Amino acid sequence: MGNEMISETELERQADLAKANIEADKFAPGSYGCHEALHTASLLMEMVSRHLVEHPTIMLDSEFYARARGIHGELFDLYQAIGAKHLSQD
Repeated sequence: MGNEMISETELERQADLAKANIEADKFAPGSYGCHEALHTASLLMEMVSRHLVEHPTIMLDSEFYARARGIHGELFDLYQAIGAKHLSQD
C-alpha cells in the first residue's frame, strides 16, 4: 500500500485540509457536524431531484437527464457513506 500513488483528489483534499481550521472531534462520525453533513447531502439530493431531474428542459434532453441522474446518484452514494459511518458511532 505504501507504494501506491496518491490520487489527485486525495492530494486536493490534503491541501484543502491543511488550509482549513477544523476541530476534528466536532465533525467526526457520531458528531453533530457529521449529522449536519448527512442532512446537507439529503437536502441536495432532494433539490437535484425536484429542480433538475424533474425539470422539463432536463427531461427533454437525454444528455442533460443522464447527467442530472448521475449527480443525484453520486449524492445518494455520499449520503449512504456518511450515514453508514455516522450511525456506526452511535
